[in-house]
Formats: sequence, structure tokens, C-alpha cells
Amino acid sequence: MQLSRRHFLSAGAAVSALAMAGCQSSALPHTSQMPAQSGPLALNFNENSLGLPPASMKALQQALPQAFRYPDAARSELMQALAEYLGLQTEQLIYGNGSSEVLKMSLDAMATSNAQLVMPDPTFGVIEDYALARGMKVVKVPLNAALQTDIAAMQAAVTGHNGKSVVYLCNPNNPTGLLLPGGELRQWLGQASDKLEFIIDEAYAEYVQQPEFESAITQVKAGNPHVAVARTFSKIYALAGLRVGYGIAETSMLNRMTAQASIDNANIAGCVAAKAALQDKDWLALSIKNNQQSLALVMETLNALGLEALPCNANFIFHRINSDTSEYQQRMADAGILVGRQFNHTNGWNRLSLGRPDEMVRFCKMLIRFRQQGWV
Repeated sequence: MQLSRRHFLSAGAAVSALAMAGCQSSALPHTSQMPAQSGPLALNFNENSLGLPPASMKALQQALPQAFRYPDAARSELMQALAEYLGLQTEQLIYGNGSSEVLKMSLDAMATSNAQLVMPDPTFGVIEDYALARGMKVVKVPLNAALQTDIAAMQAAVTGHNGKSVVYLCNPNNPTGLLLPGGELRQWLGQASDKLEFIIDEAYAEYVQQPEFESAITQVKAGNPHVAVARTFSKIYALAGLRVGYGIAETSMLNRMTAQASIDNANIAGCVAAKAALQDKDWLALSIKNNQQSLALVMETLNALGLEALPCNANFIFHRINSDTSEYQQRMADAGILVGRQFNHTNGWNRLSLGRPDEMVRFCKMLIRFRQQGWV
């Protein structure tokens, strides 16, 4: 679809107006205080591009002289802070070297002979690697026509298996950003048993603004012993490089996970930085505001260009590009912007991480140029 002069001016005006609103907002740090940008603009790993929370930076500076000590005390303090924040007991929490390790220890705790892993496709895929390394059968269930997780089809895959099933669900799902259908999910989790256990990945839960979202943590609080929840400090808390994740489970499940955890997997820098970030409510609000402003910029441009986008419940958006995803990705990289890769069954769509408003202005201008070239 060619971009008419009228639509081009409309899109350009939208970018300019929202840039003024987003980039000059007194609620966000001035761009001179932002992390320095070097190399391509990275909008492909769903990081919080506001950079480290100031409270975390201060905590790191104070803790590093003690880095010759083991991190046991720092880890305990973080777990206690998390327990208070989530309304849990420390016996329901486990530390992970990023949420990826939590996923692995959860799978290892649940895996038995003749167990299968059932997961949507596409979704965050690292758990598939863990399952294959164990020799487990992996059943990947394509998303439905609306790109929503097809719970009915996943249930059929469980019913058709004679042995145990471990179900992995990402909520909101990555890369689509869609919330799982709450009623169906709640009902299914209530059917968990020794032969049906669930790993729920909530890496982006803090970004969700929809009141209907229900964390699977409620299942843990209700005493469900067959559900493990994985969360991370890599996303909204901006600590991706420090590798801090945590798992939430009823005590008996947590004990099974602990038996699979690596010894001394915590580091003092990550623990103190995470605790400081968790307690900085202003930073959390600032990150959400930054995300909303950047989303508004992108949505205004996508709408002006007639490019469909799925509802956003994370710090990324899944949108149409009207072209081959790999080719689009390469063209953006050639233009100095890194965007998401191609995912199964979704060619013609792209996952775009939401950076700062000033970064999204740059992306939006480039997307308009792509339309002029007939590339989107």
C-alpha cells in the first residue's frame, strides 16, 4: 500500500506532536540523563531503556566493596523483601539466575519418565531447549487465528497423552503481548494434579494495566501444589545484565525446585540492586509512564499507516508489516534499528520493543520512510 501525501503528513504530524508530549514530559528524565546510545538502536530484546534505577545504582556502589563475601545475606534480604511485597512467605520463593533458570528448575522438578511438555507456538522458547535436553517429548500448539493461546487445543494435547503433561504458558505471551483468557486459564489451573502441572511465565506482569489480569500467584496462595510461577527483574526493573529472577510456588513444589537449583546461583550485585529497585515505587511508575508514552507514539504511527497491531500488555508490541519479517528485520538493521526476529506462524508480523519516547520517534520516522519505499 502506497502512502498518500495526506497520510504521510498525518503520520508525520502525529510523530511530531507525540514526540513533543513524550520527550518533554517532566515525569521522565531528561535525555541527557538517559543511558548513552552507542551502535544500533536496540528495540529487539524488550529491555527497559531508561537504564538502571538510581536506587539500584546507589546500592551497587555501596555493595561492590563487599563483593569478596558470599551473597547469602543479600539474597535472604531480597527474598524477605519480595515476600513482603507479594504477600507470601519466604518458603514460597526461590532465587534464580534470571527467570530462565527458574524455568529450568521448574521443569526439572516436574519431569518424570514419559512426561511431555505442552507449550504454545510461538512463545518464549527456552524451556523447549531444556525439555529436549532431558529427552522429553515437546508438543507445540499453534496460536489460533486471532494469535491467542489456544487453550482448548492444548487441553486436547494433554488428554491425548497417556503419561504426565507439563504445561508451559507465558502470560502475557511473548511475542504477541496478549493476556491469556483468564476464565479458561483459572479453570484449567484448578485441574492441576500429579499428572498435570503448570509453569507460568510472568516476565512482563508488572507492565499489565488491564484489571482482568490475574496472576497465577493466586494459585500458590490458594495452596495449589502443582503450579510454579517465574518472574524476573530483567524487564521493568531494568536489571537484565545482573541476572535476577525468582520462582513462586507452594512449599512442597518449591522444595522439589530447590533440589534442582544450582548452588550459590546468586550474586551480591544483583541481589542488592533488585531489592533497591523493588522498593522504588517512583521508578516503577516512571517506567510504566515511559512505556505508555512510547506506545502512544507507535500506535499513532501504525494507525496512520494502516498497520494492524495487537493489544499491548507488555513493553513490546506485535504489529503487521505487510512484508517478509526477516527481510524487514534486515532492512531495519541496515537503517541502524534492531527489531524483533521472525517467529513461527507469524510471518508478516514484527515484535517491536518499546524504548524511550525519543527512541520511538526515530523508529516511527523510519517506518514512514519504509512506507515511502513500499516496504511496509
